Amino acid sequence: MTFRDDLRAICHEVRAIPADLGVRPYTVAIVTRAWSGDEPGQGTLTTTTTAITEANGAPPKVRSVSGEELLLGTTHDTGTVEVGPITPDFPGGGTLIAALAPVVGNGQTQFHFVLTGPDYPNGANFACREYSTDHGYHYKLTLERVADT
Repeated sequence: MTFRDDLRAICHEVRAIPADLGVRPYTVAIVTRAWSGDEPGQGTLTTTTTAITEANGAPPKVRSVSGEELLLGTTHDTGTVEVGPITPDFPGGGTLIAALAPVVGNGQTQFHFVLTGPDYPNGANFACREYSTDHGYHYKLTLERVADT
């Protein structure tokens, strides 16, 4: 492993500590739906759910965008959350950027994020509004609520 990979491995482990202490109450998953036909709803449906986790299956940090941030001119609406930091992939762990942005084919595939936790006990659907992948040791997602599951 390289020095970069060593640091990512450390970040991956450290980011799991809050979950071990019980302060990461939300889980985040990507749900991908693909149909065998030419359009959504045609053919056989295959649904895949992939959890976004840190070390030992710990969920990532989820933070609601505050009213103050909304007033200061960001373009986000209420119901917007930030997910991350999420550790990029390294040998033995992390999350591939491709996992956070699945390839969608010509209308045959759809994906969304599902958050489950205190505000969304039955889960809620979110769309990704922004990917932040410009840091070497973490990714962040800005998700906007679109519908209940």
